[in-house]
Amino acid sequence: MAGGKETPRQRMIGMMYLVLTALLALQIKDTVLEKFALMEEGLGSSNSSYMAENNNTVSNITSEVANQGDKPEDVAVLESAKNVRALTTDVITFIDGMKEELELGATGGDLTKRKERSVLKKYEEPSHYMVEKGNANILKEKLDQYNADMLGILQENAISRDWRTLALNANEMDLYKDNPEERKKGFADLNFYKTPLASTIAQLTFYQNQIYARESDALGELAAKVGATTFKGFDVISGTVLPVSNIVTAGTNFEAQLFLTAANSALAPEMTKDGQSLTVDDEGRGKVEFKASARDADYDANGLAKKTFKAEIKYNNNGVEEVIPITHEYFVAKPTIQIGLNAVSALYLNCANNLKIDVPSLGPAYQPSFQVTGGKAVPGANKGDVMIAPNQRNIKIGVSSAGIFIDNVDFTARRAPLPTFKLQVNGKDYNASQGLNSAPASVTLFLSADAEFKAAYPDDARFFVTKGKIELARGSNAIKVIQIKDRTFSVNLAEIRSQARKGDRIVVEVEEVTRYNFENVPETFTFGEKKVMSIN
Repeated sequence: MAGGKETPRQRMIGMMYLVLTALLALQIKDTVLEKFALMEEGLGSSNSSYMAENNNTVSNITSEVANQGDKPEDVAVLESAKNVRALTTDVITFIDGMKEELELGATGGDLTKRKERSVLKKYEEPSHYMVEKGNANILKEKLDQYNADMLGILQENAISRDWRTLALNANEMDLYKDNPEERKKGFADLNFYKTPLASTIAQLTFYQNQIYARESDALGELAAKVGATTFKGFDVISGTVLPVSNIVTAGTNFEAQLFLTAANSALAPEMTKDGQSLTVDDEGRGKVEFKASARDADYDANGLAKKTFKAEIKYNNNGVEEVIPITHEYFVAKPTIQIGLNAVSALYLNCANNLKIDVPSLGPAYQPSFQVTGGKAVPGANKGDVMIAPNQRNIKIGVSSAGIFIDNVDFTARRAPLPTFKLQVNGKDYNASQGLNSAPASVTLFLSADAEFKAAYPDDARFFVTKGKIELARGSNAIKVIQIKDRTFSVNLAEIRSQARKGDRIVVEVEEVTRYNFENVPETFTFGEKKVMSIN
């Protein structure tokens, strides 16, 4: 991220942090902020290991210089190593102070609240402290000076590095230099303006991690100058799993490197995960990759399921086979399912309900399939598109990706809304205030579907009268009755017309309507509505 010579470990950590900052840009759930807190804890653990390792390197240099008689040239190297440690400690302490002030400001002085969601998401206080008060610029000066001082010490010892400062402006970064909007931003605005506390703390811890990494590189080179790195067997042996991320969404790959922290290529170690052999590269690193999964009951309230796997590293140490067992803990994050419905925001029985079901956290790895209880599913043309046709009120849609079950989504389906009923005579709506001058030759029974429903379900909004009657009424007597027993749109009134007189009424009663859906399957509804036409 900052240029110069980077170890695979540094590149991996940089990639992990870029993934999280990309998640932050998406502005998804508050739980993502907690993942920043978890990342910050992971970086903190890495920093503690770096600090112990770097202190040990200085101790080794000190011992080796003494063992070789405190030669002036070796003593000069030891002084350089101590100066490297002092420079690093100064910057690390400064950043620790910044983090404490940020957390005190965001929590109102109560640091026990620093991991609460309401605190992690605060961005005004961190932005004010880092940008408006100018502390980010002070940090940049510190990081710039640290880089210059470190390069100076290395140059004095004939060690070459092309490190750039860790505090880059946007136009100095390949990611932003060609972006007309972002490349204008300086270090402070780019990294800390309107940034949540969780991300700000993680960013500062990330800088500390990179500082420790550079210190480790510098001390390693200085140690080599006095022979403090010459192998005389191994005094400390440990196995390490370095994952891309310890939080893995179900259905995506867990990726990590498994290696000896003091390995060299001549050891040719053998590595296994859960008893299965791993491929080991020329640098003695084994690749760990498997599909992450968890049962529903495994997830905690934050949507995380704690998992472990066991690994072993075998190597030959001067003719003796050594075995290092490793138990690694990681977390599986429960994917969040997003449902996009059509315009009416509901599911209707026996209708073609077109849904968009997505799992954003899976990204390109999302390969959906759906299992429906209480209906049927027909995949659409695009990934995640599916047509759901419920045949009962309670619907359960099981969502899987690449054959791995993710979760169920429950819906309650409702019946399609009933249409409105009106009469038409001679192609015009009947006007009750005007009545009829004479009995018409026919009447149209017009059913109008709910406008919102029809717009969203055009193939499911066809309604017809299928049962009812039309009678000619005179006073309290029914003079003539025409029964409706089939799908009917227009009714011939010749029998009524021949007997109709002024003052009579034509009563139209619709008892039942039938809707035909997208598959032309009928669904019958009880209706029970009357319309009366008066003959003047």
